[in-house]
Amino acid sequence: MANLQTLHDELLIGHPDSGQYPADAQLAADQINALNRVRLIPITSGNLLAWSGAKSSDTDRPRIIKIEEGQQSPVEDIAAICKVASETIRRDGTELDLSRADRVAMVDGLVAGGILSDADRASLYALATQMISRAEELAIGTVRAGTVEMARALSEDAV
Repeated sequence: MANLQTLHDELLIGHPDSGQYPADAQLAADQINALNRVRLIPITSGNLLAWSGAKSSDTDRPRIIKIEEGQQSPVEDIAAICKVASETIRRDGTELDLSRADRVAMVDGLVAGGILSDADRASLYALATQMISRAEELAIGTVRAGTVEMARALSEDAV
């Protein structure tokens, strides 16, 4: 019943990106099940290591080399961020979770310090990006037309 109530509320409010749900139950189900929402997932150590070994588009040099060289920066904050980034990349079994503010700040610091480029940041975020449906985001499972009809009927039952 909680999922029906959640779906009912969503149908009244509308989809955050595409707006109001159609009156047709199947079209509404299709809209809520469409993969059009972004979720950031942690980047595994293996993927992070592979990403860091690839060449940066702005300098055609491997990102890990740029990060390691940044450890010698005379700017203490940049050197520290580079040290942490290098350790994070090299540590097996770790993850880089870009949904955490301190990890975002580390990446932003690497870009602001000129160690990584905006394109490097974008490629890192691409690794962490997963497209999901609004239904998955709401944790209500796959929605079918009949479920939409039942959720909409909750309004009628309350009258």
